[in-house]
Amino acid sequence: MTNTFKPGTYTVNAKGHNGTFPMSVTFSEDRIENIDIQAKSETKGISDVVYERLPHQVIAGQTLNVDAVTGASDTSHGIIDGVAQAAALAGADPAELKARDKYVAPANTEDKTFSTDLVVVGGGGAGLSAAATALDQGQQVVLVEKAPALGGNTVRAGGPMNAADPDWQKQFAALPGEDQTLTDILNMPIDHIDAEFQADFKVLQSQIKAYLAEVANGTPAYLFDSVELHRIMTYLGGTRTDRNGYRIHGKYDLVKTLTDNVLASQRWLAKIGVAFDNSQVTMPVGALWRRGHKPVEEAGFAYISVLSDYVKAHGGKIFTDSPVTALQHADGRVTGVIVTKANGQTITINAKAVILASGGFGANTKMVQQYNTYWSSVADNIATTNTPTETGDGIRLGQSVGADLTGMGFIQMMPVADPETGELFSGIQCPPANFVMVNQQGKRFVNEYAERDVLAQAAFDNGGLFYLIADAKIKDTAYNTSDAQLEQQVKDGRLFKADTLAELADQIHVDAATLETTIANYNRYVDAGEDPEFGKNVFDLKVEVGPFYATPRMPAIHHTMGGLTIDAKAHVLNESGTAISGLYAAGEVAGGLHAGNRLGGNSLADIFTFGPIAAKTAVAELPADVVTGASQH
Repeated sequence: MTNTFKPGTYTVNAKGHNGTFPMSVTFSEDRIENIDIQAKSETKGISDVVYERLPHQVIAGQTLNVDAVTGASDTSHGIIDGVAQAAALAGADPAELKARDKYVAPANTEDKTFSTDLVVVGGGGAGLSAAATALDQGQQVVLVEKAPALGGNTVRAGGPMNAADPDWQKQFAALPGEDQTLTDILNMPIDHIDAEFQADFKVLQSQIKAYLAEVANGTPAYLFDSVELHRIMTYLGGTRTDRNGYRIHGKYDLVKTLTDNVLASQRWLAKIGVAFDNSQVTMPVGALWRRGHKPVEEAGFAYISVLSDYVKAHGGKIFTDSPVTALQHADGRVTGVIVTKANGQTITINAKAVILASGGFGANTKMVQQYNTYWSSVADNIATTNTPTETGDGIRLGQSVGADLTGMGFIQMMPVADPETGELFSGIQCPPANFVMVNQQGKRFVNEYAERDVLAQAAFDNGGLFYLIADAKIKDTAYNTSDAQLEQQVKDGRLFKADTLAELADQIHVDAATLETTIANYNRYVDAGEDPEFGKNVFDLKVEVGPFYATPRMPAIHHTMGGLTIDAKAHVLNESGTAISGLYAAGEVAGGLHAGNRLGGNSLADIFTFGPIAAKTAVAELPADVVTGASQH
C-alpha cells in the first residue's frame, strides 16, 4: 500500500439514487478505520444492504475496488465515491485506492442439499406473502431470492393497494366529476361488455342507479365503491387490442378472484402488522378510482419489512444472492429447484412443491423488445422502474417444464417516471386529480386521469419529456416525499421550484405566457368541474398558491402484464390447459389477470391475494413424501 492518510474524520456529501447524502470517513495514518453514513436518505429496503455491505468490504479489503450491490448501484457508487472524496481530503490518492486488488469475500463453495415442504422463488410481496401463509399452515418453507436483499419490485412500489371497502370509503366526500364517471358506466351499452362480465355489469349498474338516486334525494355525495365496480374497472382498464389486431381482456375467474378476496388480503396484512393510514383513501396514477389503502410507513417497504420479519419469526429459511437456474422435475411433477451462486456453489433444494413469485421481465429490455406487440417501438436506452433482477427468470423456468404463456406482448409503461433513473418517487407525486401535465411547450396534452398506456402514448407523442406542475397546496397532498427530500432534489437540479409561474417557466425553458395561460385555463376547469380540452372529469385542487414546482417526467418500462398461464387457484398450466403438478405461480410472473393494461394500485392487490392463494393451493395438494433424485430442467 502506497497511500498514507492524515488521521481524522472527514465528512463529505455522496450522490446516491435519491440525491446526495452525508457520510463521514475516519482514517488512521495507514488505514480506513470507519465509514459512517449519517443520513440514510436512499429508498428503504433497497439500499439497506448497501449500508451494511459496502463499508464492511471497503474496510476489510482496504480498497475501493469493490462490486456494486445488485439493485442499488447508484447508492453503491455513491458510497465508493464518497470514500474517495474523503481520502483526497486526508491527503491520499483515491485512484490508488481504486486500483488496489479487488475485495473478494470469503465464501463457502461446498455444494449443499436441503429438503423442505415448499420452495418459494422470489422475495418480493408475492413470495413473502406465500411463504407466510404456508408457514401459518405448519409447513416448512425455504424462500430463495436472486438479489442481495428481499423486496423485489414491491419495495419500489408506491404503497396504495386497491381494495373496495364501501363502508370505509363512504366516509370520504365525492370529488367533483366522479359522478360523471359513474354516469358514463350507467350509460354504457351492455353489448360493449364481454359476455362473462355482463351479469356483474348489470349488478353494478343497479348499484350506481341506487347511489345516484340517493344523492339526488339529498344525501351528501360520498365516495361510492363496490366489489363489482372494482371488477368492471379492472376488466375495462385491461381490455386492449395490440398492433397485430389481437384483443385481450382479463380472464373472468382471475379478475373475480382478485376483486372478491383483496379486502380480506388487506385486512390480513393489517393483522400481521402492516399499519395502514385509514384517514385517507388514495389513488395512484392510472387507477381510475379512489380505493387505495396506503401504509403509514414508506412506500412498499412497509409490506416487505413486516412480511420478512414474519417469515423469519415463524421459522422460514431465506437465502439471498441465490438465483434459481433450474427446476427439478420427475415423474410428471416439479420436485424442487437448483440454485447456482455467483461463486459456483450449487444448492439443491428438494421439495414437495414450488411457487414461482420471481416477478416479470421489465428490467430485460431485449426480452421486452422481443415480445412487445403493443408499442410501436421500445428504445434500447429506455429507463425502467424495475429492480435489475426482474429479467424473466421465472418465465424461463416455467417454460422448461412445459408452461404456457399468456399476453406476453402487452408491456406497461409508467408515464410519470424520472427521466434519468426511472424512479417513481422523485419530485412531487400527488393523486391524479391534482396532476397537471404540460409538454415542453408549456401546454397540457392529455387527460391526466387516464390509464397509464394512454398517458404514456401521449407523452411519447409530445417528445417523451414532460413536467408535472404543482403548487404549495398540491405539494401537501404528495405522498412518500418529505420536505427535506424535496429541497435536496431542488439543490440537485432534479426538481424545479419558483415563487411565480413565470419564474418556473424560465427554469424549465418554456414560454412564460404559455404556461400561465395553461394554468389559468386549468384552474377555470377545476371551478367548472369540466375540462373541454381533454375531458378530465375528476378534479380536486387548483394551481394558484406559490411556491410552484415542476417535476420532469418521462415514460419508463414498468410492468409486464404477460407471463405464465395460471388458473384461479394459481396452478401453472401447460398448453393444453392442464395443471403442471407441483408448480404454482403468483404476481407479475403470471399472466391473464391484468391483460393489456394494469390499473394503478392493482399490482399490490394482485400479489397479496394470489401469493396466499398459491400457498393454500400448494399446501392442500402436497404429497406425503418429498420426491428426490429428480432430473433438472
